[in-house]
Amino acid sequence: MLHIVGLGLDDGEITEKAENSLQAAEKIFVEFYTNTETVDIERLEERFGEIRRLSRSEVERQDAVMEAAEEKETAFLVSGDPLTATTHFDIKKRAEERGIETRVVHAPSILTSLAETGLNIYKMGRVVTLPENSRPESITRYIKKNLSAGLHTPVLLDIDYDAGEAAQKLIEMEPELQDREAVLLERANNENQSISCCDLRSLKPEGETPHTIIIVGEKSHVERENLESL
Repeated sequence: MLHIVGLGLDDGEITEKAENSLQAAEKIFVEFYTNTETVDIERLEERFGEIRRLSRSEVERQDAVMEAAEEKETAFLVSGDPLTATTHFDIKKRAEERGIETRVVHAPSILTSLAETGLNIYKMGRVVTLPENSRPESITRYIKKNLSAGLHTPVLLDIDYDAGEAAQKLIEMEPELQDREAVLLERANNENQSISCCDLRSLKPEGETPHTIIIVGEKSHVERENLESL
């Protein structure tokens, strides 16, 4: 059996269901290429035994997880929620195609944390991811589509990508965004979480990553008051 387990965004968000899966597992794997490592794996190893870290190629092109799950109870650990990244749904699908029973254990993720900014989660449009080393034209295209529909745009960033640098890249890609209101969510769900609001060109993080930017669309009266209180 394969347990696909979300770890949440810090050490305090591992659920009872997740602990049950870890206790049942004879083999445990973890990956951090899709998200910043905000969970203390050594701490988990003290309780549940050895946890093998996997690279992206080992997850996507090799079958260590599948081979283990065919023979014994296996847990595959993921930061945040396990199915936020499409890679992990593919793992679930591949396992089921091989006749392996799967169990998904959900957890808090960056997408659920967006609501703490005071913006309505139901008004979030298409989520985009901005890489540090490239400038996909689709990013600004989707932002403009969201804005034309009055929707906010969550901009997820590569691991350890500074939001100030990301904001400047967005402006270089689409200068009209420089005066657009933006919310910066730093270290979501951690004790030192920080939320701030300003125009995109003035956006400057206060501390370490992970960072998330939200390009603000049309605001309701309540959303306007919420942002003014930040």
